[in-house]
Amino acid sequence: MKQYRLVIFDMDGTLTEELLDFAGIRAEIGVPAGAGVLEFMKGLPALERGKAEAILHRHEIKAAETCVLHPGAAEVLLELKARGIAVALLTRNSRACAETVLRRHSLALDFVATREHLPHKPHRDSILNITRHFDILPEQTLMVGDYLYDMQVAQAAGTDAALLWNGDGREERPAYAATATHVIGKLMDLLGIVDHGRKE
Repeated sequence: MKQYRLVIFDMDGTLTEELLDFAGIRAEIGVPAGAGVLEFMKGLPALERGKAEAILHRHEIKAAETCVLHPGAAEVLLELKARGIAVALLTRNSRACAETVLRRHSLALDFVATREHLPHKPHRDSILNITRHFDILPEQTLMVGDYLYDMQVAQAAGTDAALLWNGDGREERPAYAATATHVIGKLMDLLGIVDHGRKE
């Protein structure tokens, strides 16, 4: 087990319970199957892109203003900081949405990277820009998320990954769980992972 100095968290579905209706967002914007929402929007003409951004913002703000934290989210952030471990947020959400969530739930992170920070997940530099900010090596970093992009970006950047997965009524783990360094059922499980590494 590694001794982590930096833990990077996804937001929707990781620190907060997922409220975004991705199927509805994709349908309303017209995102084709297999394409990422942000990637598709980037290729739209300016007028259409503006309309798509307004649709996405409406959905995101609604979720940000009503979402609840995953159990243990606030506590694990505090405990990691108490152990001298830096904590960061890496989300494809907008800065306005991230700030709304952090303010509503009184969460304090050492660094926040949002949609306005390029490139986005799953590009490797979305993580490496954060590790460079802290002057911490990728191999001393743990990415925590609940979705494919989180596992892909960790793999691309050379960091470990913890997949938050507790079933959610699904019979089997998603295929991308096989790429995770750790699979956790609750956020507080991270403390055991971190503490085990510190003892090595």
